[in-house]
Amino acid sequence: MSNPTVLMASSFAISLQLDGSKDSVDGVFMGCDGFDFTQEIIQFREVTGNRWGKANKGSLQLTKIPGNAEGGNLTLRRGMNISMSMWKWFELVQGGNWFKQRKIASLTLHENGVPKAVFEFTEAWPTRYRVGEMTTDTSDVEIEEVEIAYEGFKRIPA
Repeated sequence: MSNPTVLMASSFAISLQLDGSKDSVDGVFMGCDGFDFTQEIIQFREVTGNRWGKANKGSLQLTKIPGNAEGGNLTLRRGMNISMSMWKWFELVQGGNWFKQRKIASLTLHENGVPKAVFEFTEAWPTRYRVGEMTTDTSDVEIEEVEIAYEGFKRIPA
């Protein structure tokens, strides 16, 4: 079965795929931000054997090494299509079932329907979502925003 065609005014789209989902795409969004990853810096000083100064003693050397890494929160905006797998993911996390959290969420950036970049977010789980306005002229349930916490991300071939 081929991937669904997304018709929109823009030639760009962002799709989300959850690991273990039976759907080819779990969500299609118009915008995102939060590609944020920070590596803590640990600084320490040590005395080296190099002689330094009038005292002719060892010199101080500043060394920086990487500490703990921290991922940010990904915010997906203006969801146009959300799968039942994604709704179940929300429910599992709300119910405290951490052992069933998704390990990987893949985000694909499309241009004119062609994948241009793919990112994998590890240890990802939803922290917040907001449903858009519901009216009587449509039966669609639109997600205005989804915020997903993650511990790491990497770019993989499209």
